[in-house]
Amino acid sequence: MVRLLQFTDTHLMADPAASLRGVRTLPSLEACLARARQLHLPADLIALTGDLVQDDPAAYGTLELLFDRLGTPVLVIPGNHDVPDELERRLSHEPFQVGGTRVVGNWAIVMLSSWFQDAEDGEGRLGPDELRRLDASLSEHRDRHVLVCLHHQPIPMEAAGLDALGLQDSHEFLAVIAGHPQVRAVVWGHAHQSLDVFRGAVRFLCTPSTCMQFTPRDPGFVVDDRPPGYRVLDLLDDGGIATEVVWLEGYRQ
Repeated sequence: MVRLLQFTDTHLMADPAASLRGVRTLPSLEACLARARQLHLPADLIALTGDLVQDDPAAYGTLELLFDRLGTPVLVIPGNHDVPDELERRLSHEPFQVGGTRVVGNWAIVMLSSWFQDAEDGEGRLGPDELRRLDASLSEHRDRHVLVCLHHQPIPMEAAGLDALGLQDSHEFLAVIAGHPQVRAVVWGHAHQSLDVFRGAVRFLCTPSTCMQFTPRDPGFVVDDRPPGYRVLDLLDDGGIATEVVWLEGYRQ
């Protein structure tokens, strides 16, 4: 079994007391990490799936300090609020890996960047180069089970506002996935809520933020009363996945 912990949409800022829609993002992330240390660490991998900072590259230093001390490889991709050049500059050293594919046991974890320069409102796009890289990686690892990670949702979430800011080339992405039956699941963040659905044999998983959440299936961006959270994925040798969202019920700042 391979255990992967996913943390997403941390939205850290240079000011450690700064908040996003009423939630202080650094203390909420620290609380998630404390829970993970208590219940789920050590793990084989950690995935940080975007919006790690809130447009403030100075906060990468805080992220680096928090995750460098866990003794676990950390796979990183940018979200629409990230600054990719600075993210790569700060996190291109062990235990971090920015993008790419990581093989652990019977599994290959493919990390995709859906950040693009000309996004106007936070939408995502993989683009031809990233789609080709995905197809090449899946072809290379056809004898392993595969988990694909990105930031933006590749399927509709029945929320008009969020779906307008999803993955623009989702049809092309899903076509690549459909050509590789060893893909077991696709996991993302961005939407600040939880989702767990199957499309055919592929499991699609959205993971809530380590800070604030949006109300599911709401056409706008209404803040939910759900607490911070993260996801645990146990990737089994036979291709099965046991997963849960860990909510910090009762969390107060």
